[in-house]
Amino acid sequence: MLDRPVAPLSAYALDPAIVHLNHGSFGACPRAVLAEQDRLRARLEASPMRFFLLEWPALVDAARDRLAAFLGADPGGLVFVPNATTAVATVLASLALAPGDEIVATDHTYRACRNALDRIVEAAGARIVLAHLPFPVREPDEHTRAILAAVTPRTRLALVDHITSATGLVSDLAAVVRGLEARGVPVLVDGAHAPGQVPVALDAVGATYYAANCHKWLCAPKGAAILWVRADRRDAVRPLVTSHGATLPLDGRTRYQVEHDWTGTHDPSHYLAIPKALDTVAELGGSWPAVMDRNHRLAIAGRDLLADLLGARPPAPDSMIGAMATLPITLPAGATPGPFERRLLESGWEVPIVDWPQLGLTAVRISAQLYNHLGDVEALGRHLHALGVRGG
Repeated sequence: MLDRPVAPLSAYALDPAIVHLNHGSFGACPRAVLAEQDRLRARLEASPMRFFLLEWPALVDAARDRLAAFLGADPGGLVFVPNATTAVATVLASLALAPGDEIVATDHTYRACRNALDRIVEAAGARIVLAHLPFPVREPDEHTRAILAAVTPRTRLALVDHITSATGLVSDLAAVVRGLEARGVPVLVDGAHAPGQVPVALDAVGATYYAANCHKWLCAPKGAAILWVRADRRDAVRPLVTSHGATLPLDGRTRYQVEHDWTGTHDPSHYLAIPKALDTVAELGGSWPAVMDRNHRLAIAGRDLLADLLGARPPAPDSMIGAMATLPITLPAGATPGPFERRLLESGWEVPIVDWPQLGLTAVRISAQLYNHLGDVEALGRHLHALGVRGG
């Protein structure tokens, strides 16, 4: 099943003239989900007042309940936001930091989240303590130990990745959260890549905050993401925009939900189409467990094939791979990552060339989705080899 796609490319709104190996960055939305979004948008535009005043509350609650069940989460803690970066910024804005306070992050932290951290600690006179996560890595425990070792009595929060963006590594999230909570440190999880790539059970993991995208591996429309907050912290987390939700009647909801649900007029069709995305991907792949298992196996097989073609060694154990795999590479003489990536993109190859100076890393990262197969990776490997790329 790895040498041919499970779902045809035509099921998605993707250009068949391009080799798509970067589902991880922006996702890809099935045509059936886009049609559902169009239907919802038409319903809104047909009677805006009726939609927002009478229909919207029940629709958003239904989408929230459905997604919360998929994520193993109390729906009372789940609110919709445009992207995981907004969710992270929302949590950071709720902190009461003092000069000298510390936030633990890692040197694999996503650039946007690191920028948000820099801004918040600079304003407060606090500082970031970076845990160095080895890459290549032999086992998840190396990363867990590094994060816990960065904690001090001044640590007020830890920002950790469920799956790292540039390096595509799946953390032992339960162990990380357990260790940090035992030290009295609240945990903000950047789970941008996790839902749909690996199983997620928020209530069981017990993190304080969890940010995630739905447009990536859940294949929802762009602009669909969530923030989940544990019950004991919800009253302190306010949206970045204060609007009518701050004083609207609750009607059985909490202020946390009402305030985040209504931050001003916007098109909510991308949130409301999430249930259709959950159904559609499950139908295309047989079931969600089957989708995640198949994509995981394809990512490992693709990584190994690419490593053989470029003369590289896999930098992480299979247990730390979800549906993305990153392979260190050496570019041809004179080439730099940004222009080289643009050269590939302009010639029909959608694949990120990772430039991570903090790690001294140049790498290629592949994604495995239902429309991918080993032939995609083999074609990429032969193309990169012909351009002079070798294993790093």
